[in-house]
Amino acid sequence: MPSLRFLYVATAVVAFLIVAIRGYSLVRTGQPSADVIAAQEAPTPFIEVSDFAPGDATFVILNGLPIVVWRRSGADKALAASQNDPAQWHNQYSSVYGRLEPVLADDANLTLENEWFVAIAQMRNGNPFIPLMRFGDYGGFWDSKFASQFDLSGRYRAGKEVDNLTVVPAEFTADRQRIRLDMSGSKWPPLSY
Repeated sequence: MPSLRFLYVATAVVAFLIVAIRGYSLVRTGQPSADVIAAQEAPTPFIEVSDFAPGDATFVILNGLPIVVWRRSGADKALAASQNDPAQWHNQYSSVYGRLEPVLADDANLTLENEWFVAIAQMRNGNPFIPLMRFGDYGGFWDSKFASQFDLSGRYRAGKEVDNLTVVPAEFTADRQRIRLDMSGSKWPPLSY
């Protein structure tokens, strides 16, 4: 017959193991699952500089958002410089994707080296549109959904009043062969037409 002391020790060890296993399980349930981690780790897409000649523009879908990428030509830069007068703007500030504070809608704040313009072709209320580029009175964008016109820096200029386009933060990689887009900002409404 086992001694009473052995039973006390065995019971204490089993109780300790149960508490340790339950504690470990509790800690593990507090950790995010793989799908949550994947959803939080937004992609960092790259644009190959060699894919764009000066004046080229295109649309891509990133994180479910329609993105316009425009590499300005010399003529585009000159037109954008002529439009860079705050007295002409309806909205003095533009939003930057993933940042809470808007920035002054100056061309230098909205572009990468006054050459690359990257913006979301979707309003914050979830209304997407595919703007016509190099169209309208300002040579920038025309939104057929709201009949709104934007200049080359995505600032609202005429038509039904809407916000300026939201720019996407961009920076060159060290070798200047690619442009890194920061799409790690907050989620927007899903793309739906």
